Amino acid sequence: MRSVPSLLSMIDEPKPAAPIVMPWDYIRMRREAAGLTIEQAADPFWHRKEHRADVERNFHRIETVGFRVKRLWDMSRSFRLNLTVYRQLCDTPPDMHPRLCLACGWDEWSAQLDAEGFDCTWSDTNPQICTHCEQTRRRIFKPRLPNSHPANTPHGGHQIAA
Repeated sequence: MRSVPSLLSMIDEPKPAAPIVMPWDYIRMRREAAGLTIEQAADPFWHRKEHRADVERNFHRIETVGFRVKRLWDMSRSFRLNLTVYRQLCDTPPDMHPRLCLACGWDEWSAQLDAEGFDCTWSDTNPQICTHCEQTRRRIFKPRLPNSHPANTPHGGHQIAA
């Protein structure tokens, strides 16, 4: 027979830190969920060969730890990204961030179909991921813990216009 833990023992147990998805993590998660490299994601945005290196450099930059873009361009030419979620990740403290799938970055306000063709929702077996990632067995993205984020600004990153 099991004994019921005392209230004091439950209070003293430290809770593991919840993983935090930051703006640069979100961009990378969505790009990787689309199955694209940075070069493939940048391809629809350059039209002349001399612009290619600059566009690819910008794509690398928006995935750099600590980098935040004041005005992010529409990424729909290469992969789906919720610009409102990106702004929330940039402008709010981590404890106010929206709930995101820790495998692909999906949020419950964005339309996405699971592998069976139904609307995506949160997994019953692992509430940190969506049903699509559960069905495709996509590995969970390893976001940084709160104490490992850059501390240069109040919300842990640089606001740089790109």
